[in-house]
Amino acid sequence: MVKQKRKKKRTHVAGDEEGPHTFVINKGNLGKSGVNLMLDIRKSLEPLTARNLKARKYNKIKDYIHVSAQYGVTHLLLLSRSLLGYVNLRVCKVPRGPTLTFRVSNYMLLKDVMNSLRRAKSMQKVHESAPLLIMNGFDESVPHHKLVTTTFQNMLPAVNVKTVKLATLKRCILMNYSAEDETIEFRHYHISATPVGVNRAVKKLLKKVPDLSKYSDISEFLTNGYFSESDGEDGPDSQVVLPQNLAGRGNLKSNRSAIRLTELGPKMTLKLVKIEEGVGEGEVLYHSFIKKTAEEKKELRKRVEKRRLLKERRKKEQEKNVERKKAGEKVDKKKTGEKRKREEAGDDASEDDDVEYYTKEIGQAPEAELLLKSKQTRRSKAFKEAGDTEKVEAKKPKHEDKNPKPAAEEKPKSKQTDRSRAFKAGKAKGESKNVRFAPEPKTEISHTKSTGVKGIAFRRKKG
Repeated sequence: MVKQKRKKKRTHVAGDEEGPHTFVINKGNLGKSGVNLMLDIRKSLEPLTARNLKARKYNKIKDYIHVSAQYGVTHLLLLSRSLLGYVNLRVCKVPRGPTLTFRVSNYMLLKDVMNSLRRAKSMQKVHESAPLLIMNGFDESVPHHKLVTTTFQNMLPAVNVKTVKLATLKRCILMNYSAEDETIEFRHYHISATPVGVNRAVKKLLKKVPDLSKYSDISEFLTNGYFSESDGEDGPDSQVVLPQNLAGRGNLKSNRSAIRLTELGPKMTLKLVKIEEGVGEGEVLYHSFIKKTAEEKKELRKRVEKRRLLKERRKKEQEKNVERKKAGEKVDKKKTGEKRKREEAGDDASEDDDVEYYTKEIGQAPEAELLLKSKQTRRSKAFKEAGDTEKVEAKKPKHEDKNPKPAAEEKPKSKQTDRSRAFKAGKAKGESKNVRFAPEPKTEISHTKSTGVKGIAFRRKKG
């Protein structure tokens, strides 16, 4: 049998590279729970985010902005901890802003949400497609509300109702604004559908064939079943008519099904603190705690503009200094080359003058040895003279004695004391080394005539 050539299949899911992309990073010491929150936010924004991005301590925000254009990143989410201990979330539209700063009042991690569920399901393939975004409670007439909604809407891909496939809509992110305490509730849900008006016994038949050995007829099994859970729990608001076939038993086209949401996590309560122009450096457009008058805003704009102009001027001066330094290096190299050529030309001219003078005075051309000696440069002469002096100094002894002693003359022996003689005599006889000597007599001495102080001293007898 002839082996057929294998055809290449798709190696990536179509549509993963389309739409906005995000970087979710942390800055500073965030703590273990803060890092886990950052990873959970990444998981909720998959697949259009950098899943395995590693943020180093020395990385700055500018580094991520420079790389964002290469990877098609449109938004940067930065988690940090303030001096007071609050966790802050900054949402930046790269590369020109604006920047929205939120305070995370409280949060619950993904693992804690899953542990709190009564029946936890495996959510392995739900992150293959981007989530839906549902914004509720925001007032479009308020400027900062409108800016918040547009920022989050641009962070996730848009949905075309006419061409979308219901099978790809597996998750949703809900952002609910509460006007009472001015907070935003961030929730992440899994979307599932169950058929409405179906008996529980029929549901079991749809999933798998149960044990019917204890029933005489299948009608007994169906009549003994209870009503569907969706009939008792799900209201008419959660029931829809499916325009397409959906994954799951009984979710067929034109049938009525109930939509159910299962929370995945993380859960966050956000409070908008301020909105800035640019990426963290610019004019403050809105601040929830600090209110400024029109004059103060005008003065602040002048200060920001002055700082920007000063930065540009310093940058231009630095570029000019770099160019001047490079030009100076080229001039120095040129000067050194010209100087070397000039010295070589001067040495040749001096050599010709020497030969001409020698032939004029003596009447014949100089020998080759004289010419070789004349070709020696100052540096070679100095090096040679230094070498000769070293050789001469090496031959001289280091210390010259004016009155040298004869070699045959022996050194005079040191005078032996009574104690040393006795010690040697005892050693020769084989006695112990510990030799005791009798105490010598004490003699009184007078120190000076001016002071009549008497003292005691030990004097040895001269041998």
